[in-house]
Amino acid sequence: MRVALTGATGIVGRFVAARLLAEGVDVRALARPNSDTRALDGCRWVVGDMADEAALATLMEDADALVHCAFSHVPGRYRGGEGSDRAAFWRSNLMAGISLLEQARLAGAQRVVLLSSRAVFGADTPAAYSVDDETRPVPDTFYGALKLALEAHASAFSAVDGLCCASLRPTGVYGLTHPVERSKWFDLALALRRNEPLPPARRATEVHGRDVAAAVWTLLSAPSEQVAGRAFNCSDLVVDSRDVMAALAERLTVAADLPPPAHNTLQHPMRSPALCALGWRPGGRALLAETLDALAEAALSRAER
Repeated sequence: MRVALTGATGIVGRFVAARLLAEGVDVRALARPNSDTRALDGCRWVVGDMADEAALATLMEDADALVHCAFSHVPGRYRGGEGSDRAAFWRSNLMAGISLLEQARLAGAQRVVLLSSRAVFGADTPAAYSVDDETRPVPDTFYGALKLALEAHASAFSAVDGLCCASLRPTGVYGLTHPVERSKWFDLALALRRNEPLPPARRATEVHGRDVAAAVWTLLSAPSEQVAGRAFNCSDLVVDSRDVMAALAERLTVAADLPPPAHNTLQHPMRSPALCALGWRPGGRALLAETLDALAEAALSRAER
């Protein structure tokens, strides 16, 4: 299989690239000229960005499938990532994403997996507690609205052109990535190691990047009639960051003044029944514990330099 991949040097994209390469896929990935492509040996690189039509055409040439993970935003922000220039945000994400779907259609690709987000479910999403795959999304951020608009276009490409498009909605993504500083909770491990103040605790839904990549592979491999035109939730655990801090402190063998447990009401935790029906199984608490071991080890290594 030949797969075109955008966003390969991003947090999620790196996990996706690693899974595709492990499956023996021929991966052609788009990267800006200054992107850090280390730790991604095996990808064939196309230099350019989402505004470069020629680069997108090269990316899609002879591709069997497309996985679209790229997202242009204000550094460090997803919600609110449009910054002060909303028009540029829409051009570089919505319009460029639609153009990429058209490139995939023209290239004769058979399958598209679009990385969406749990942000499509805003505060007014009609759900008593949790949200399932069929819950009606009501985004309350431009990020969520953008992702929902791309989902709608992917569904239309499936209905109108017969291109098998599926959208994946990950919740918060954790896991050790490259460079390690970009890993969720690494800053907490360093703060504990250095006896620095800790932030207030919060509860959130989480999924490991490896499980997101496994979900992408599931959507690439499943029968087209089971995934075409559909959006799939991708979530694993509800995590209190106070528990993460306590676990890291134990692994780092430090005494820490931890914040109290989170008191925030978790808004619309996601369930993922449709992915599970396709055979997807997230790593759960065991994978969380494995990741906290790795984060603590990385923090200890950093402190020794």
